[in-house]
Amino acid sequence: MNVAVARQITLRLPEPLYQTVKHVAKRRHTSINRLAQEGLERLAEEELADRMRAAYDELGAHPDECDVEIFFAAQSEVVTREPA
Repeated sequence: MNVAVARQITLRLPEPLYQTVKHVAKRRHTSINRLAQEGLERLAEEELADRMRAAYDELGAHPDECDVEIFFAAQSEVVTREPA
């Protein structure tokens, strides 16, 4: 069984931002905690996407080093279940 451990943090917000977030949470029928979680999840997803994009850009900058044609026959075997 995989149980996620929740970590507790302290978040300090300027009063105007706190009031805005409090009203947003109320309108969405959710908690400030959940809004913060969703925002941080989006930030983490964007960071991963940026890192992946940079890695693909790096691969694209060196196409000769990234030739995968030698693997096509093996991939074909897996897909068609017939030896190449």
